[in-house]
Amino acid sequence: MSDIEKQLGARITQIRLSRKLTQAQLAEKANLSVETISRMERGVTFPSLKTLENIACSLDTHLKSFFDFGKEQPRDQTFERELSKLSAFLRTLETKEIILVREILKVVFKKLK
Repeated sequence: MSDIEKQLGARITQIRLSRKLTQAQLAEKANLSVETISRMERGVTFPSLKTLENIACSLDTHLKSFFDFGKEQPRDQTFERELSKLSAFLRTLETKEIILVREILKVVFKKLK
């Protein structure tokens, strides 16, 4: 796994999360498997140019934005991945349940301080 694969994967993750999409939602829009999206975001595989173009269209962005690594580094990839998982889980709940989860977390983290 090279550095460019990791950087590209991190950019895809960053753009996907900025669009508030789960991996499953992106996979569906791009007509790819969730595993394919996951492997690309982790930098395990390097997608073809055609696949990247497809993902860019699905994310409503330009192909070149995937390679705009710049000086600003995205948050730790594990952080982004876990945040994405949490968000996907919360989307399966009803509003009352989400409020309950938030209140529980406030109590738990208040006690940890």
